[in-house]
Amino acid sequence: MKPLISPTKNPISIAVFVSGSGTNLESIYKEQKRLEKSGDTNYGRVDIVFTNVPKCRGEERARSLGIPVVSLGSKDYFEILNKGVDDDSVRDYYDAATITLIENICKPDLIVLAGYRRRLGSLFLNRYKNRVINLYPGDVTKPYLIRGVDASIQALRAGEGSIRCTVFLARENERFGPAMLQSQPISLEGYSEKDKDEIEKRIREEGEWIIYPFAIHNLIAKGRVGIDENDNVYIDGKRMNKSGYQFSR
Repeated sequence: MKPLISPTKNPISIAVFVSGSGTNLESIYKEQKRLEKSGDTNYGRVDIVFTNVPKCRGEERARSLGIPVVSLGSKDYFEILNKGVDDDSVRDYYDAATITLIENICKPDLIVLAGYRRRLGSLFLNRYKNRVINLYPGDVTKPYLIRGVDASIQALRAGEGSIRCTVFLARENERFGPAMLQSQPISLEGYSEKDKDEIEKRIREEGEWIIYPFAIHNLIAKGRVGIDENDNVYIDGKRMNKSGYQFSR
């Protein structure tokens, strides 16, 4: 078992990737500022935000927080090459350009995908092996999950009484890599599919905005997370089951 990151006396460097509103970025940044004020030293510092959707709300949010932003429009990039946005033959070119842009600013210890809507290829994931994390607003261990249907709707259709969101490690050609951390159960009792927007608001407030900062600042940055050659996740030296660490207040 090897730690994802070995802590030092300095904050770890983070690059946050966004394509949309950037609300998870803001929750991560707010926890960073709280830890800075507390005098803590082992936490994550957002050094750069990257977006593949120039001028998206996430970019505006980052700039308002004073975080440097770099962007490379994926739609325009692939159109110039006359390729589809999911063409694997040029994916590595785009990822290489992305790496160059962010590493001109900093050398990130951790890549945080916060509503980033592009699939990363082998070149990128090998560059930052075991250091790319993502978040899903549902339980990635559930067998009923399919693409194209919101997690909350799938949970309701499966008769679930609650839902958990999950922080996981990104893997090539896998929708979900190993689960690192899950939120407390968020009740679905009394809700139906027409309440999707209200449920998703609860998932963000009671799940995502709590566990993503916790995973970054309190687990990874402090050297508490490890992984072995079989993709088993460890927290504080203890092997987790397939659901990962279960967050509780």
